[in-house]
Amino acid sequence: MKLKSSFEQAVCILLMLALSKDHMPLRSVVISNRLGVSDSYLKKVLHQMVVGGLISSEAGKGGGFSLSYDINRMTLLDVYNAIEGPSPIIKSTGIASRIFFDDQFVEVQEKKIFDQIGRAETQFKSGLKKENLGTLLINPDGTHRQPIDWNRIGDDRHV
Repeated sequence: MKLKSSFEQAVCILLMLALSKDHMPLRSVVISNRLGVSDSYLKKVLHQMVVGGLISSEAGKGGGFSLSYDINRMTLLDVYNAIEGPSPIIKSTGIASRIFFDDQFVEVQEKKIFDQIGRAETQFKSGLKKENLGTLLINPDGTHRQPIDWNRIGDDRHV
């Protein structure tokens, strides 16, 4: 199984929004500059996150993107579902029936495969559900990251 790079970007975007000083919305250009990705590409990721209910978008002066709810209630599974979608990771295409003309045989063998993959997917999603995004904002010494004014910083790697 392979996750899209937009999954990692979505996590970083959520962390940026959570750390935004005074919970100020961030424009896509500020986020894209910080992440080093094109603004047009980033807007696609942001759209998935809006549709997924993780962030909201405000138009106009002072607008931008902000968290839809508390980062401490968000999990990696929420991000996964917004980016990858809630559909199963695999579904039958029916290709095996082109090789084997015995539909009962194909059904039994596909069931073995899809049951195993389904169990792995359940474990994977269970693990993602346990990881709260708020914990990613805690420093190794146990203190919490301080808010950042993303609109005022340059490309300072020591933020």
